[in-house]
Amino acid sequence: MALADLLSTDCVQLDAPAATKEELIRSLVERLAQAGHVRNEAPVVRALLDREAVMSTGVGGGIALPHAQSPAANGFAIALARPREPIDFAALDGHPVSLVFLIVGPQDRSGLMRVLSQLSGLLHSGELQKRLMKAKSAEDALRAIRAEEAKHKP
Repeated sequence: MALADLLSTDCVQLDAPAATKEELIRSLVERLAQAGHVRNEAPVVRALLDREAVMSTGVGGGIALPHAQSPAANGFAIALARPREPIDFAALDGHPVSLVFLIVGPQDRSGLMRVLSQLSGLLHSGELQKRLMKAKSAEDALRAIRAEEAKHKP
């Protein structure tokens, strides 16, 4: 499964105006709902915030990977945000977050772990993060993800 196929330009929010983790999560879930990936926003937002309450998904290096499963998700989907100003995500390294990949999916746990693993692999070198921070449009962001995925194909 290609990550770029789980992300559409209408689910990319560059220079997102959100000031808090919760605002950003709500905004991204709204985009996923508008794109038809989520049937009901409230339970998806609740699942994401409940997950954050267990442990922050701010993984360090300015990146957060909020993720949750919900029966209200039609399948696996990703929304990407680059907040205007870095957001406190209670990240493991204590630094604010500048890139957020929000991942939702149905109750199939193995699928969610696979998506998280693939995304982590793409972000490992830091090159994708640099390209996404410079992206001028949602199309630029998707091109950057596709290019990084192409590098990692066996």
